[in-house]
Amino acid sequence: MQPEIERVVLRLADAGYAAVAPDLFHRGRIACLVDVFRALKTGTGKSVQQGRNARTWLCHEAHLAPSQIGLIGFCFGGGYALAAGAGWGAVSTNYGYVPETEAMRGMGPVIGCYGGRDRSFGTKGAQLKERLAPLGVVPEVHTFPDAGHSFLTDGNPRVGRVLFPSLALGDYPAEREEGWQHILAFFDRHLPTG
Repeated sequence: MQPEIERVVLRLADAGYAAVAPDLFHRGRIACLVDVFRALKTGTGKSVQQGRNARTWLCHEAHLAPSQIGLIGFCFGGGYALAAGAGWGAVSTNYGYVPETEAMRGMGPVIGCYGGRDRSFGTKGAQLKERLAPLGVVPEVHTFPDAGHSFLTDGNPRVGRVLFPSLALGDYPAEREEGWQHILAFFDRHLPTG
């Protein structure tokens, strides 16, 4: 678990949501990465099941129905959220890979946030709309023209800025807060409370 993921869980909890972050890397980084990249093609796999297991646990602990549980992911996790998103009440994908249409079958409401300065993922919002269209899902897409990759997290990407200049990593506090406002409003609209 990275500190920025812990802060995401706390942000969701502070907004009134029961929240949990499963450790997808508990089997080791390589095994997890291989499984998630397979899931991006099929929508199935151990990591997808691990997300469902976390949802089942959260439903039990918080006395919620699966339709009241949302799934959120960032970068690698944004693609994972789409691949694992069938059957969730709402899905938030943020600056990540967009799986093929078939891997997203059974998807409910989706919101996607992207940084316009991110040359690798900044245009994925159009691809998200295109790939969800055959499933009858119209995602809510927000592109922040002045933001780079990972703008929703508050980590310090000093090394990443040097290694991955095309991502335009940096601290974008205004875009981060606006993005979170959109995500939380989306969850408020799509995750029934009772």
